[in-house]
Amino acid sequence: MQGTGDRGRFNAAGFVVSVSLAVSVAGAASAQDWDCEALESLPQQGINQCLAEQHAFWDRILNNAYQQVIAERDGEDEERLRVAQRAWMTYRDATCDMEADAMRGGSGEAMLHWGCMARLTERRARDLETYLRR
Repeated sequence: MQGTGDRGRFNAAGFVVSVSLAVSVAGAASAQDWDCEALESLPQQGINQCLAEQHAFWDRILNNAYQQVIAERDGEDEERLRVAQRAWMTYRDATCDMEADAMRGGSGEAMLHWGCMARLTERRARDLETYLRR
């Protein structure tokens, strides 16, 4: 880790407010036809769209956290993080493919795929955020 300054420090309170606001705005702006707060009442197409949007949201959070963490690292630490991130992406893709196989070819395949992608991407984003607090 470089230096001891506040550059790149994670602000937990600001993050929670930003995430909450972004979820509200993203939901309103991109899922105008579907109420993503009520997935159980949506048709399959709406569920699939909402879960794909949820994944896209967490993917943006993950990429932002990754860029902040990588900026604080150099040399071997940076390379270890890059290797870990590539391995995590392989794990995520294989896991979500396996989960979606339960409904392969059916209308629920995309739901299982995007639900898994959103869940694992959120977890990884939160993991990366903890590195910023160290």
